[in-house]
Amino acid sequence: SFGREVKDLFIYPRDLQISWGNDERYWKWHWLLLKSQDYKDIEVPELLQVCWLEIKGKFNMSQLTPHARYQVVFVVMMLESRFGWEHPVTLTLGMPNGSSTSRRSWELKNMPVNEWKELVVGSFTASARGDVTFSLMGDDKTHWKKRLVVKYVEVRPAYV
Repeated sequence: SFGREVKDLFIYPRDLQISWGNDERYWKWHWLLLKSQDYKDIEVPELLQVCWLEIKGKFNMSQLTPHARYQVVFVVMMLESRFGWEHPVTLTLGMPNGSSTSRRSWELKNMPVNEWKELVVGSFTASARGDVTFSLMGDDKTHWKKRLVVKYVEVRPAYV
């Protein structure tokens, strides 16, 4: 509706829960300068190798414009010599009322290298309060995965 600005919300990797994220055998952290209005320095994790991939986060509805429609998007990059993405990842969005939606995505398998790409987790309408959770899971526990970089998760207006 008119007359109100619907803001984006960015959740940076250090504010995500990344399984084994602080173990340098599995993840390597790099500094990245984001070319935005404020030229923000962020740390981004590069996946060296894991077979259990789990990246989770949350935010509170109070940070959003009530009744506006939003979508949650992981912004990621595949690097050269990537490996292990033949299996889908599961993207899940959980609402404060306990409901959740999940979708399986094969997008990482065919993603071009060295380009930031978006993985849409799902969309929702903002309500008054409560935490929204989201996750990216590589739930085939026997296959090693390599060479994924996570830039941030964006919660942005979903214009239908």
